[in-house]
Amino acid sequence: MKDGLGLNGATLPRSDLLTGITSAAVAGFSFYEPRMPELEQVRKTNGEAGARRALEDAAIGWLPLNALEGAFATSDDELKDAARSIFSAATPFGIRELIVVPGPVPRAVDPSEAVSLLKQLKSLAEASGFSLLYEFIGFSHHAFPSLGEARTVASAAGLLLVLDTFHLAASRTPQTAIESLKAGEIGLVHLSDAYIRTDDVTRIADMDRVLPGEGQLPLARILESVLNTGYSGPISVEVFHPKYGDLPPEDVAREAYVRATDLLTQVHDHRSLRRSTEQEETTI
Repeated sequence: MKDGLGLNGATLPRSDLLTGITSAAVAGFSFYEPRMPELEQVRKTNGEAGARRALEDAAIGWLPLNALEGAFATSDDELKDAARSIFSAATPFGIRELIVVPGPVPRAVDPSEAVSLLKQLKSLAEASGFSLLYEFIGFSHHAFPSLGEARTVASAAGLLLVLDTFHLAASRTPQTAIESLKAGEIGLVHLSDAYIRTDDVTRIADMDRVLPGEGQLPLARILESVLNTGYSGPISVEVFHPKYGDLPPEDVAREAYVRATDLLTQVHDHRSLRRSTEQEETTI
């Protein structure tokens, strides 16, 4: 699983794409998860070819581009236009996957209409050589803020889910709900801890997101539930706390890698111990 670790560009908030790629590789990550502002910036400086060379030199790979924002919060035509623009911008970088992120909505969204839109976006993506993933956002004011709702919509549209430890915590998703997923329904996992400033975990915000072990989320328990589905794909460290912008990106990347691998080791050891105990009880 350590070989499947990636770093999301948001974790290095003041770094350009090339610095992010290099910092991730030196720290030990196998993948880099780019964001649109990084691509737009590097196109004006080094160009797409420079980014591809940096990725090849670093010997790491792309994770899905993050992201097509505001699904169900803007008009269908606006979202499709945004998708076409992103496909055009990302193609020269060799990126072939894109994450769709539901936006904040004033009222409930009709699931059948959401599925129809996602299917249309999927068709547009496939025509441009892309595949789409759907991210579960657990904020109550966003579309489909429960894992069950997100799963239903993504499955009906034929998209894999992006799970996020932060949003699983913010939505108070039970372990049983996470473990009811099939590994084949999950395309990517975002990993972050968070500072909990009140007694209500549902009030945490993106700016509270910190590296694993720095916050108060039951991170090991959440991640273990995700892995209990059988998922063995990439895990990407994605945090947003502004404090990381004041630190050298290579230091942040190194700390992110160490903390993520320590957490994975902890979870792996606990799962192994539990399986061993269960086997012993079965034979007694």
